[in-house]
Amino acid sequence: MNFKKKIISLFFCFVSSIMILSRCACCFALSFVKEGTLTVATNTPFHPWEFRDGEEFVGVDIDIVRKLAEKLNLNLEIHDVSYDALILELSNKKCDCVIAGMSATEENMNSVDFSVPYASSKQLIIVNSDSPINKKEDIVDKKLGSQLSSTGFNYCLDNKYDVRPYDPVDAVLALTSNQIDAVIMDELPAKNMVAKSNGKIRVLDDYLFEEEYRIAFSKGNKELEKVINELIKELKLSGYISERIKEYSSYENLNPSFWDKIKMNLIEKDRWKQLLNGLCITFEITFVSLIIGIFLGYITAFTILSKSKSFFVKVLKIIAKMYISLIRGTPIVCQLFIMYYIVIGPLGVNDIVSAILAFGINSGAYVSEVIRSGILSVDSGQIEAGRALGLSESQIMSGIIAPQALKNSLASLCNEFIQLFKETSVAGFIGIMDLNKVGEAIRAQTLSPAIPLLSVATMYFVVVYLAGILMSFLERRLRESDKS
Repeated sequence: MNFKKKIISLFFCFVSSIMILSRCACCFALSFVKEGTLTVATNTPFHPWEFRDGEEFVGVDIDIVRKLAEKLNLNLEIHDVSYDALILELSNKKCDCVIAGMSATEENMNSVDFSVPYASSKQLIIVNSDSPINKKEDIVDKKLGSQLSSTGFNYCLDNKYDVRPYDPVDAVLALTSNQIDAVIMDELPAKNMVAKSNGKIRVLDDYLFEEEYRIAFSKGNKELEKVINELIKELKLSGYISERIKEYSSYENLNPSFWDKIKMNLIEKDRWKQLLNGLCITFEITFVSLIIGIFLGYITAFTILSKSKSFFVKVLKIIAKMYISLIRGTPIVCQLFIMYYIVIGPLGVNDIVSAILAFGINSGAYVSEVIRSGILSVDSGQIEAGRALGLSESQIMSGIIAPQALKNSLASLCNEFIQLFKETSVAGFIGIMDLNKVGEAIRAQTLSPAIPLLSVATMYFVVVYLAGILMSFLERRLRESDKS
């Protein structure tokens, strides 16, 4: 009897070991962007699939990837980027997979692979409650809004409709302000918008087409595909996904007062703290970028003004002039994307560092012209006096010209800080929660645009106004020092 028990125990130990080793082998075969972390890219707001509740990511899709991270015994990291950049995020190995209510279109399948479907949806048409549009044939000659790169947007392009790209919330705001005639949007997000609109908008009974949502991952990643497909089948079979959809799709139709809106947008979930955190990130990017810009500006200006005849300096002058022309001739958003996705993004550098370098290099091109004009404003007699005293060219430049050039350029440099501070509002395109992006997130959560927009605008204005006061103070002190 004891012998039989030992045989049975050994058998169970053997089976358990095989299962554990198989699981370990599966995890070992998988490679991730960050060791020990499942990095997922998504795009908010897209209620009920993915959205923010305060600073936390929630939604059906988020719950699915949490289950995936648990299955793989990994930490979960979520990147919130613009919808049209999701495939690029995956192609550049910034994330392990993408989940954002995405369909397997022919264009996307050329770049990435997709899981089995985990949910289905329809593309609905949203119109104002008093709109004469009642069926899908009525939108042919109308102005439409839809999310850039979404299946609804591409459908409108293919059918030659007059469609404009918007974020989902901005599309509805444009609709209610009569800038467009209809919005094309996925079924559940559309119904959420309608439920929270207090009767201002409605959805048509007609829909454009039906689609299936899938998880995207890098091409050829069969190990991850197998794990994801197994998880989706388990969650669908257990009813987990349908339960989460039902839970997140319960909407309240509220009609808040003005003070309720202030409370909802600033007090609840400590949203005022989110705005302050966004302001701190904006300051961080601005100050470090300006320091880089001033450094590059000095180098570029001195290079261009150098009177050296050496071949090396001539080459540097050509490079400096090309740098200024290139930066000043291209938009900052384009430079930001190039830096993040092409130049240093593939090296694993985080988004804030990418933004700082992009804005710093951009600022350097403008600062160089400011510094150059400051250098040229220095009296040539002082340069001659320095030479008469036996100072070298580098000593004259660092001890006489550079300090005065900085002083003469102070007002312009302060204006560059103000301009840079406002330009960083595009950092949200690569998922950075700067001040402007936080305002967008709050707007998406509350569907109340006035308070978040005015709060963000006020914070930008206060900083710029204080910078102007500081500049005036410094100019007065410098004038006093000149008199003495």
